[in-house]
Parts: sequence; structure tokens; C-alpha cells
Amino acid sequence: NSHGWIPMQSQSSSSSVDFDPSMLPRYGGTGGRYRYKAYVIVDSSASPTIKSEEGDCARFMQSIGWTVLHRPPLVPLFPVPSDVSSTADSSATFDELVKAGYVGVQRPKTGDTARQPGEHLNKLPMFLYDEGCCGDTELLKLHIYGIVGHELAVHLDFDSLILRPMDDLFDVMLGKQNDDKVASSLAIAKLPHSKPVDFSRPIDAAFTRDYNSVKHPEANSPVGYQGGFLIVRPSLAVLERYRKILQRGEFTLNPRKGWGNKHGNFYGDATFQGILPYYYEDIAPPGEHNELELDRCIYNQMADNPRKSTHRFPRATPLNPNIMGYEDTNICRDGRKDCSDTDCQRMHPKDSITAHFTFCGKPWHCSPGLPGTVALETCIGLLSEWYGVRRELEDWWLLPRKETIDESIDVSFSQRSFYRDEQTISRVHIKRQGPLQPDVYKGYCDAKGNSGYLNMMGPDGLKK
Repeated sequence: NSHGWIPMQSQSSSSSVDFDPSMLPRYGGTGGRYRYKAYVIVDSSASPTIKSEEGDCARFMQSIGWTVLHRPPLVPLFPVPSDVSSTADSSATFDELVKAGYVGVQRPKTGDTARQPGEHLNKLPMFLYDEGCCGDTELLKLHIYGIVGHELAVHLDFDSLILRPMDDLFDVMLGKQNDDKVASSLAIAKLPHSKPVDFSRPIDAAFTRDYNSVKHPEANSPVGYQGGFLIVRPSLAVLERYRKILQRGEFTLNPRKGWGNKHGNFYGDATFQGILPYYYEDIAPPGEHNELELDRCIYNQMADNPRKSTHRFPRATPLNPNIMGYEDTNICRDGRKDCSDTDCQRMHPKDSITAHFTFCGKPWHCSPGLPGTVALETCIGLLSEWYGVRRELEDWWLLPRKETIDESIDVSFSQRSFYRDEQTISRVHIKRQGPLQPDVYKGYCDAKGNSGYLNMMGPDGLKK
């Protein structure tokens, strides 16, 4: 989906490529107008310089051309002992952690967000440790604001897939749209928390909200931003404001009302999903930012059910409630009476721009989708597209260098990865022979479940 990309269907066949158009993506783009550079942000515990398995992920991303950014963890810590007035008097361990990038907390001594009597000094950071999906490591995502070498920065969780170019959204965010029709055609959310957008100004942030995390759906219930998707105009000033938020540590736990005593009581509220709305809605100077809530069925599509069910957790609409053991209620998760316009579980993959594999399951777990529900068709379509993208990437790496895209177009050609070794090429083809529903899993699964996935072969190295 980047500028200069030519889909494999348009490239010549090769003896090294088992070319089969039916195995390639069905809904992908044909090359956008924007160039991309890929980054992975890690703290010291996941650095590629670590020889153990903790460094494996970043090492692999580095090997296929991603740039690894080492960034401090931004985890808030309170000074010890509790009666110190400055970090100069605090413990040596605390000072060392602050120097390493942790945030020394200076929580207000009075007011609604002050530490309550008997509350452990470090309760918030201890609480953050296993909060949400990933604990305090989610705060690393805030470093997207520090990538100031680019006009826009896009954060995606690793279980995401870009289906089509986001050119129109980028144009609008940068104020480069040719006419008002581009802005009016964007898939914008029109929900109780959605704010009006001034399209005459550049847009500083684009996001989706996670209505599935709302515990008590009402029109005024606090709703977090979905943590797997965020597009921003980078700013070191904004990053510093987040650091100040963490330094003050004003997250109310007893009762759990969250950041600023109002952004909480939903999944991930203490980390990324809660701190984002707290910043944009309460901390940022009024009128400074122009943010945009996107339609979550089009961007960051998770195939979610807009209604609550009788199950204790969010679930897709069952085809047979008696068999599944639960059924939909009439309660919309966004607090409206009618939420049929956000029924993402029925959205066809061709209509979405990015996908996020949460409810549908992970492709590398050979997920069955959501059988027995109306979301099955959508999930299978998205999963199949992911396997198609893997196939296309492997085919691209299999091409002899003279058959790859034009070097004059691809400015990153010097960092291209390839399958060169005959043994590697043989293994790539072997790992395409999984018998599980080849029309869906494209030969990459022996069986459903984690153990059924045929792992992808890494490239033989970068072109030198």
C-alpha cells in the first residue's frame, strides 16, 4: 500500500515463485501516494542487542528493514520514602530508574486525586504492571509523538493489517485535500462522544474508540480510545505533556474513576486507552488540537458486535442462541437506542481499510474465526486476507532481483530482503502445503490452534 508498490498479480512469474493468483490478497491496494518508513519502538528490556529471546522480535524486525527506536519506558514510579520533598533525597534505586526513563511521580498531596489514607505509595505502578493487555509496556506507544522526522506517524498493534491505502485520511490530516468532497467522504464516527471536526485546519490525531470496553453503556459513560490504532502529527511538546500527566499520577483507584477522576472504569483505562482521552479532552489547551474519531468498522475493524449480549464478555451475535448459550440484548454499547450503523461484525472486508485481529483471533493461531456467529464470514474474510498478504510478501522475496519493482521508484530498495538460499526457498514452499482449508488459510495451517501454524521463514539477509 506504499508508493511504488506493484501487486504480485502485475509482476512476471518466475521459476522460484509458485505463482497462484487465487492465493494472493483480494482487497488490497495497488500502491498509495505516500511513502512509509517502518519503526518498532522498544525499551531496554527488548533491545535487539540482547542475545536472549527477549531481543528476538526486534532483531527480526531489524533484519527485514525496520528501524528500531530505543525509548524509555515512561512507567510512573513514586519516590521512596514517602515523606521526601525531592528526588535528591529519595532512594538510589528510584534515582537510577528515573535516569533510565521512568517517570518520578509527584502526586498532589490534596484534592480528589491525592493518595488516599492507607493507600500504598506505589499502588498505581503496581496496578499498571498487569493492567489491560500488556501492562505498563503499553505506555511505550506514547513515543509515537516523538517521531518528529515525519509529518504523520501511524501506530498499529502487531495484530493489525492494512487492507488499502489511507491516502484520503492522510490528505485531510495534512490539509492537502483537493476539495471538500474528500473530507466529506471520510468514514467518520457520529456517536455520542464524537466531536465536530474543523476540516479547514490540519488534524492532529485520528483514532477509534473502544466501545466494547464500556462496562455500563450509557450516552455519557467514559469510553477509551482503542489502543491498537492511532495516527498523530508528532510533537515533542505533546509527548512532554504526557510525561507530566504520568508524573502527577492522577489516576483515582478507590473508587476507580480513572485519570483526572473521570476517564476510567473501562478496559485499559490506566494505560494507553485511558490516558489518550484524558489528554485530548481535559489536559490539552482548548482549541489547540483538531482530532477526528473514525468509523471503527472501516478503520481498526475488529468485527465487533455493537450490542451487549447476555454473556459476561463482548460476544458476536449467535446464529443459534440455544446452542451458544447466550444472546444479544437490545442495549447498544455506545448508549444509543439504535446502533445498527456500527454493526462491524457484518462488514465485508472489501469495505474496511485497516483490520485488527482481536475478536476474530490471531492468524498465527490458525483461528477458526467466530463459528456459530454472524461474524464468521467477516472474520474468515479478514483472516484469509492476512494469509494472502503473507503469500504476496513471500512471493516478493522469492523474485529474482531483476524482477522486483523498479529501483528508481523504490527508494528503500537498498534495504530489500530476499530469499536467496536454495534451502530457504525449499522450506518456503514446504511451508505452503498445510491441508487446512487452503481457500482460507492458503496452505499455512496444518490444523486450527496455535500448534497448527506453519511459521514464516525469515529472509536470508538484506541486500548489501
